[in-house]
Amino acid sequence: MRNKEIKSVYYITLLFSVLIIACSDQITGDLFKGKTPHERYSEHLENAGLNGSILYERWLAASVQSLQQPIEISVPYQEKAYFGADFPNAAGYLFEARDGEQLQIEISPQSLDSVQLFIDLFARATDTTQNHMHLASVEADSTFLSYTVRRNGEYILRIQPELLSDVSFDLRITAEPSLSNPVAENAKQHIGSFFGVDRDGGRRSHEGIDIFADRMTPAVAATDGVIRRVGTNNLGGKVVFLRAQDRPISLYYAHLDSQIVSTGQTVKTGDTVGLIGNTGNARTTPPHLHFGIYTSNGAVDPLPFVRPGKSTPSAITSDIGRIGDTLRISTSNHDVAIHTPLIIEAAALNGYRATLPDQSKVFVSENQVTNTSQPLRTLTLRKEKLVYRSPHLLAAIVNRYPAGEQVQILAEIDDYYLIENNFTKGWIEND
Repeated sequence: MRNKEIKSVYYITLLFSVLIIACSDQITGDLFKGKTPHERYSEHLENAGLNGSILYERWLAASVQSLQQPIEISVPYQEKAYFGADFPNAAGYLFEARDGEQLQIEISPQSLDSVQLFIDLFARATDTTQNHMHLASVEADSTFLSYTVRRNGEYILRIQPELLSDVSFDLRITAEPSLSNPVAENAKQHIGSFFGVDRDGGRRSHEGIDIFADRMTPAVAATDGVIRRVGTNNLGGKVVFLRAQDRPISLYYAHLDSQIVSTGQTVKTGDTVGLIGNTGNARTTPPHLHFGIYTSNGAVDPLPFVRPGKSTPSAITSDIGRIGDTLRISTSNHDVAIHTPLIIEAAALNGYRATLPDQSKVFVSENQVTNTSQPLRTLTLRKEKLVYRSPHLLAAIVNRYPAGEQVQILAEIDDYYLIENNFTKGWIEND
């Protein structure tokens, strides 16, 4: 009884400390200036003396694991998810993004209490000995992040709630254009040739995209900037170079029928720079705008800048009523052994993002899992068994069953059974 009283006092004290941290900004000061909200919260916990607590260590471990073992997704993506208050958790999402895309990350939390979600975006390190590069965070008063990708590569989104938080949320990730359309919006148009295709029998490759439209259709500034050059050349005919104001790129407009701007002129997004034609080596083709983008390293694909095509995530068709439930693998899965239990954290596409007993994350299809309400079988214990909270011998002991006791096996993993008896669930060794 004395140990239970001490444990209760400990958790009440811990809860009180966490609530003070969550509700107060007075201790932030200049000490945390320039740090991310996630880093500031972690230091608040340490300064409150919680860095030695089990909850804090689990919260920190979850944040690290989410970056080390993120679940792979494809943008656009959406899910309905849940974080429970009983165990510190975090979610990491690994995805590819291309130079010029503008990532739009929107989280819509639903909670009875005011809960802060720490939302951070990282560029994944190509070297496993290095840390991922932090790129952007969402401040405490927002749940929306917009980030313009400057390099093709892999990126990681981390979402983690503060301690003792019980919160559901909707996540939506899309990639929108970071530049405006270089052809007048109201004009009929289509892209007829893409970046990288062969030209002149393979002697060179196409360094842009061709947007076909009627002759004399306005070609417009895709961003604010300065006209660096107006001229002619053999390939492009009448051309215009526009230097972007907000990033080190130059936009190239070619095959124009006429140029409307002059060198040194400042333009705003949507200003007409020329009229579409078929000058240069395009004189035997229908009128079109050759649109290119150049960096200090040469030409890059303009398509992600103007039409990434990642605005509409696939619908969620799996049963969202299973979010938060413990299920088990019912069919063969190359990632997870059959009969393995998992906790459903989110519904996405036709399946679920789930946590395994070792806290690693997986994505499973809806037809690969089943409820644990129907046990695999009934087992009569041949000897006394300790019941553990998790499937390892260092986990907390939650009960003890004598030899001859009957238990229902709900799931199994490695050398352990997940069992239930008299409304008590736990793990026993299966020797």
